[in-house]
Amino acid sequence: MVATAILTFALVAVMTAQGNTLLTSRRAEVLTTATILAKQKMADVELELNKAIRRGEFPEEKTEGGKFDEPFEEYRWKTEIKRVSLPAPAVGEDGSLQAMVGKQLTEEIGKNVREVRLTVIWDESGEEQSFDVVTHIVHL
Repeated sequence: MVATAILTFALVAVMTAQGNTLLTSRRAEVLTTATILAKQKMADVELELNKAIRRGEFPEEKTEGGKFDEPFEEYRWKTEIKRVSLPAPAVGEDGSLQAMVGKQLTEEIGKNVREVRLTVIWDESGEEQSFDVVTHIVHL
């Protein structure tokens, strides 16, 4: 009877560990798929931005979203392109050369740098999961 009880507890522990391993393995698979999809979509966005830059266009701000193609239709994506705005550096007095250079630099960054944020979204165990990938595009 004691041996049966010990065996029962041992089997329950082994089954719990096996279940946790399967959940962890599935989570790793989902994250790997989402990461690869994010890499692919970010490359597509960067290519489109580079084509637009060659045409003399540089987007101000833009938001798009959609679903990935089969067999990954359970994953969604959203991209946001926005101007990078930095506060003027607090150097020198107003009207000084340092303040004017800082202000000019801040304005140039705002005109020539865009932040591209890609969010990959999916549902897992009834909850929405997501992660963001961020890069910056510079137009000189």
